[in-house]
Amino acid sequence: MAMIDRLDPTNLVALHVLLEERHVTRAARRLGITQSSMSHRLARLRDTLQDTLFVRSSAGLLLTPRAQSIAGPLAQALRALEAAVVPPAPFDPATSRSTISIAMPDLLAPLASRLVVGFGADAPLLKVRLSHVPTSLSEALARGEPALALAPSRFVDGSLITRALGDVRFGVIGRRGHRALRGKLTIARWLEHGHVVVRLGNEQSNVIQSEFVRRGLERRVALEVPSFLAGLFAVANSDLLMNAPIPLVHEAATALKLAMRAAPIHLPRVRVSLFWHERFQGDSAHRWARERVFDIARQAFAEVPKRGPSRVSAG
Repeated sequence: MAMIDRLDPTNLVALHVLLEERHVTRAARRLGITQSSMSHRLARLRDTLQDTLFVRSSAGLLLTPRAQSIAGPLAQALRALEAAVVPPAPFDPATSRSTISIAMPDLLAPLASRLVVGFGADAPLLKVRLSHVPTSLSEALARGEPALALAPSRFVDGSLITRALGDVRFGVIGRRGHRALRGKLTIARWLEHGHVVVRLGNEQSNVIQSEFVRRGLERRVALEVPSFLAGLFAVANSDLLMNAPIPLVHEAATALKLAMRAAPIHLPRVRVSLFWHERFQGDSAHRWARERVFDIARQAFAEVPKRGPSRVSAG
């Protein structure tokens, strides 16, 4: 058995105090224990370390060479132990230079500018890192890479803490003046034109395409793009149409002079939530970041649930 395994940590603290005070009574008083208890601990230490450690004299306790060799390293080790368990300083967003990593699908890319502005107001030195939603979202969040995820609930593949943001509703977008968008948009006029489709780059099914299949409808995909922004630019300069999340793309659509209409069929809404792993629940920096992300993101949704956090599991 190793020496450290035979040593009671409380006796090591007692030894440290004895080495500083060099007086049993004062050491006992400092630790809040009786003199008898302190003497008992000293006896245990002598037995374990196989050294008398202290010798009585008229000036108090004198240290043996072994005790002298222990004093410095023991004091340093106890300081390091105390530093390891001391509560962290409160998180200060105004001075933090940390990085907050957030995963989100391209569907939610329009939130990027809102997040940058929202964080910058109170945390001007904070860096925001956005990334695609990984295939194994639960495992990635458990590692803290990313720290948070804004994603459709169907992306969840494990137990996480979640806070619902709202539903993304899809509409039809085309260039301003597009003849299909003049007046009421019918199914025939909608399907007459080529469509821009965004490929998210993950294995999740496309709920819009699934609805077309369910209804027995077929659209002509004229262009596939890797992002919603690329799709918006494409429809702004062509007669193509695109299904896009409303109102998330409202700002970009306005800047590109695009027209938005309700789809002629009911398109499924996508429930979006904020996710994080339970191991970060008590971390002050993480708590500040997720509260800020939630407040910023929910402003972009027409419907904001009032419920607080809850636990969800895949299945």
